[in-house]
Amino acid sequence: MLADFSLLDAFSLFCVGGWLMMFARTVILNVWIPKLATAPMPNAFPLVSVIVPAKNESKKIRATLHSLLAQDYPNFELIVINDRSNDQTGEIIDELARRDARLKVVHITELPNGWLGKNHANQCGVSQAKGEYLLFTDADILFAPQTLSRTVGYALTHKARHIVVYPKMLSENIFEESFLALFGMLFVWKFNPIGARNPKNKRAYIGVGAFNFIERTLYDAIGGHYRLKTEIADDVKLGYLVKQHGEATHVVEGHNFVQVRWREGLWDSIKGIERSAFAGVNFSWTWVWVGVFGTLFGLLAPYWLWLLNDSVARLSAFTSLGLIYLGYAVGKQSLWRAGFITLLHPIMSVLFLYALIQSAVMVSFKGGVEWRGTFYPSEVFKS
Repeated sequence: MLADFSLLDAFSLFCVGGWLMMFARTVILNVWIPKLATAPMPNAFPLVSVIVPAKNESKKIRATLHSLLAQDYPNFELIVINDRSNDQTGEIIDELARRDARLKVVHITELPNGWLGKNHANQCGVSQAKGEYLLFTDADILFAPQTLSRTVGYALTHKARHIVVYPKMLSENIFEESFLALFGMLFVWKFNPIGARNPKNKRAYIGVGAFNFIERTLYDAIGGHYRLKTEIADDVKLGYLVKQHGEATHVVEGHNFVQVRWREGLWDSIKGIERSAFAGVNFSWTWVWVGVFGTLFGLLAPYWLWLLNDSVARLSAFTSLGLIYLGYAVGKQSLWRAGFITLLHPIMSVLFLYALIQSAVMVSFKGGVEWRGTFYPSEVFKS
């Protein structure tokens, strides 16, 4: 009997085990991560400084700022940084600032050497901030009116000095949704929200550009954006600095409160991954090759195992596909959409791998990355 058990069969069962672990991790996190909707309203109202860097965001920034100015929290200031925009972004911000004194505007015309644009803009915003807490967010996020109140209530109740809120990722079609679903799955695999809440676990860290909420004294203690001058993934690295300082990061699900259309369609989503993927693996070609093998023998394995004339391989593939479907179905309101995402999973996996390889090629052989109209040479963000 054992003689008939082949290496292929062993790999097939290993594949099932891997997807079972991924599914279990997804379920545990879905249950464990607290919901912003359950956070209490605050009994005190410390000043919160909301910092929004913006470059060429004229299509979306008005809606974002309206949603922030509509917050029911009584004590906040809104600092918006117009970072070298050449569209109507600056005019829109100025117009809204004339109507509401809570909105402060910073206009940047030049980028100093040794900085990435967004990081410099955030630092300029902090220099104007007076709040006891800082909220770093983006110019294309939509906020429900109680977002700040619930966040401050959570911070005061749990004595949380750094809070990351997972937003709801909006999409216009099943292809974009499928790519974002895969991105979410890989994000859960790479980062450990449970470990991030343990201040002693310095290997587990996390940050999200849409919502990084941090106590000002902690931000200053870790060195702020001066420590993040050339970090492409500045949001994640902010979380890294928090954990190295021995503090906890509280990850909260905020789908009913924070929403974002991350990119404009599938191809733009791929371009977004291209910008930061190589930096996300610390500019290591070793990890790029790990990504290649992980895609072929992990993400794609159930789909090609199904085609082989081996009963164990086919049964393992069937089981793994079921686990993939259930993993995508967790948190989805529509099970049939989870089915379509499962069918599109291999295509999106290949596209994600393409983005990773393209990111590595651009940095290694083209000398840098172009982002929002600025070319950053590789020596800047690898220094």
